[in-house]
Amino acid sequence: MVWNPFKKKEKQPTAPQSIADKLEKEIDNLPDMFKSQLKDPAVKERFISIARRMEKDGVNFKSIRQMKKWMKDHEAELRAEGNPEQHHVETVVHDGPKIGRNDPCPCGSGKKYKKCCGISA
Repeated sequence: MVWNPFKKKEKQPTAPQSIADKLEKEIDNLPDMFKSQLKDPAVKERFISIARRMEKDGVNFKSIRQMKKWMKDHEAELRAEGNPEQHHVETVVHDGPKIGRNDPCPCGSGKKYKKCCGISA
């Protein structure tokens, strides 16, 4: 058999890689900010789970536009999954009467509130 430099090389069939394996291979090409965050196993697992969902929905990982569109379409649910405690905000309500600056201090010192417990540092 004679070597022909113009003949296209046949691609060797490769076994499909998991997303975790792909991430391990590409982690060196990521910016330092992402590298440091992916050292945390919880962050890494979340990243992989999002990538699996994208893959399941048929997103082409080579297309930044498709990935950004998918992220925008699923932004609300991803935020809810990531920080469930963040959505529960309570308003602080004081039950007692409002203490004025010149009223006697409730601690019982006999001083005005502004000179005792109401001093701002």
